[in-house]
Amino acid sequence: MEGLSIRKLRSYIMISLISMTSILALIPIFHLIASVTLNGVNIISKNFPNIFFDVRPIPGSKEVGGIGPYIVGTLIITSISIPITLVISILASVYASEALSRFERVVGKYTRLFAHMLIEFPTIIIGLTVYGLLTSINILFNVNIPRFSLLAGILALVIIVVPYVYSQIEDSLKTIPSHIREAVYSLGATRIKAAYIFLRYIKSALYASVVIGVFRTISETAALLFTAFGSDHYPILDSQIFFRPIGTLTLAIYKFALSPYDNWIDLSWVAAFTLLIMAITLFITSKILSRGR
Repeated sequence: MEGLSIRKLRSYIMISLISMTSILALIPIFHLIASVTLNGVNIISKNFPNIFFDVRPIPGSKEVGGIGPYIVGTLIITSISIPITLVISILASVYASEALSRFERVVGKYTRLFAHMLIEFPTIIIGLTVYGLLTSINILFNVNIPRFSLLAGILALVIIVVPYVYSQIEDSLKTIPSHIREAVYSLGATRIKAAYIFLRYIKSALYASVVIGVFRTISETAALLFTAFGSDHYPILDSQIFFRPIGTLTLAIYKFALSPYDNWIDLSWVAAFTLLIMAITLFITSKILSRGR
């Protein structure tokens, strides 16, 4: 009986320590959410709903202004980079997971290794690499591709996000039971048809990978400092849009939070709150889609 009591005491102590550690770990998260929400809602209430449509205010003035151009910029750069990311990720993951020949298995192995390596890369280095690449192209081919542009931002984001989406899709393809694979191929399905069937089998994971890609795209800042650069104006939707800088919510937060002007700092809270709502929405969506697997 004494030994049983000691074991119960140890179990109680361990459970208490784990619970306390979990609570301590959650405190910074709740503090972050509460700070962004309280400050963001307070500023939004001063100019609602125009704060989501107006442009940056004059620095140091009494104007509240708005974050309209940064919301539009975020939507544009995300809506263009995500489809490109999906196409590359799906093709690469299917090739790596369905490799048949020795050569294909080797290529798939190194593709997987390269993707995992890119995940660990600092994104600011990827931004600098894209900047250097465009500079080299301009010098070597005597062209004039703007280094600060929507095009450069899309290129950087695709390089950053593809490894995440690729890994998600490839891991899901590996969960397909072998008897299903054998059944598909035994019916005479081509590799393209088989890949289509397998992707439909993991469609909930495919949807979740889209959510992960969008979340990673809208939350990126460092790489965009050297590519998209940022702009305080609404993007002009013409043929030259890809060759001009564009603003995003993350770049707005970075710029306004470092400024000495109170009205700009206020806008950084609004941008942070907007981004927080987007992130929470994507997180909930991802959980719902994951349950459907």
